[in-house]
Amino acid sequence: MFSCMKLIRANIVVRVAAHRTGLIAISLAFLMMILMGTHEAGAGYQPDLQVRLASEGDAAYLGAGLFETSALAQSKSQAVYPGTSASFRVMLKNGGDLPDSFLVRGTGSDGGFTVRFLDESGVDRVAVLAESGFATRVLSPGESLAFSLQVTPVLYPLGASFRVTVGAVSASDSARVDQVKTETVPCGSSAQVTVSSPPDGSGPPGSVLYYPYTVTNVGSAANSFALSVASPAGWPSALYADDGAGGGVAGDSLRQSGESTPVTSTGALAPGAAFRFFVAVTIPQASADGARADTRLAVSGEGASGADQVTTSAIAAVLSLVENVRNLTQGGAFAAESGALPGDTLEYRLAVTNSGSAPASLVSIGNTLPASSSLLPGSLWIGSSPAGEGSACAASLCGSARESGGGIVAHLGAGATEAAGGSLAQGNTLYLFFRARVE
Repeated sequence: MFSCMKLIRANIVVRVAAHRTGLIAISLAFLMMILMGTHEAGAGYQPDLQVRLASEGDAAYLGAGLFETSALAQSKSQAVYPGTSASFRVMLKNGGDLPDSFLVRGTGSDGGFTVRFLDESGVDRVAVLAESGFATRVLSPGESLAFSLQVTPVLYPLGASFRVTVGAVSASDSARVDQVKTETVPCGSSAQVTVSSPPDGSGPPGSVLYYPYTVTNVGSAANSFALSVASPAGWPSALYADDGAGGGVAGDSLRQSGESTPVTSTGALAPGAAFRFFVAVTIPQASADGARADTRLAVSGEGASGADQVTTSAIAAVLSLVENVRNLTQGGAFAAESGALPGDTLEYRLAVTNSGSAPASLVSIGNTLPASSSLLPGSLWIGSSPAGEGSACAASLCGSARESGGGIVAHLGAGATEAAGGSLAQGNTLYLFFRARVE
């Protein structure tokens, strides 16, 4: 009895019990005579059929040297699920000691299953296989040829088992025959699917993030899965195939610029097969730092479905400028404003802070000198100390400032030039100090 859970092959076990080596040898010789039939008595013509699963190697062939008409021991079985076929390989060998050709016959298709029998040239011979049979070419002693046998169930009644036999008859001696049998056990299908879960992502406003996904058919039958994606309003989303278009590598989970083929389905996936694609999410240009949206992927097939959700966050720079002043002549701490008399010296401190989640770029500020005041030469200082202590920061790291048109122009941050500001990392503050004398 065969089941979909486990295919069981019944074997005849012969036990020999003897006290003397000679008796064992005689018993084994007698057994070989039974198995070999009358081959030696009628040496000359003998077909030798062998069978294995198509997925097995040649070492798995059954039937070598064993000639029979009922295929009791020369039988292979395979379970199949809806949408799949059982595939076998049959080898015919000239087991005689004279050249011979053979007539091959067997079971054809019926209402419960279909059969394909491809000869060594790839020609489907099932039409003549079940009727008159077909003759092989002449084979030299020991020479062999192989056929492919495919059985596809059409009906799946409970407990069904479809048997296909293949027999070979010597063209020179019709009494010389051999036979093998295949058994196909149709099983009910179980539908299952898995959906990968990439990590959440973030990017600057206006950017597009590509999340790599893999949908795998882990069911027992072929299945096709519809794909759909949904995002909040203002956060566009789309699905693109990971097909390697534009010079990329298909299925590598690395989105290339040419991979822009829209997809809505995995197409038919065999059991164990996978389909790879990208979910693209666009961060709105006007997004504030920390804005986020959940994008949901839905996967739906026959009898199985899955889903995943990714969260996309916007990261942006948030710059602030705080200006303080103190009267060095009269004394006092930095404050939002300070009183002054003609001749007093005032010190100004401008603090530029990036409190956002991304570096700020092209950081520049301008400040107009108060009326009736003049910049003290050599008083411009840029650094990270709120007290203005220590050496000024190098221009390549923090930028530079200069007097221009009655005010101060500063291009700040790493990589700043005389014409444009540089970059200020998130969480960092730069201070610009200068002094002015009240006229």
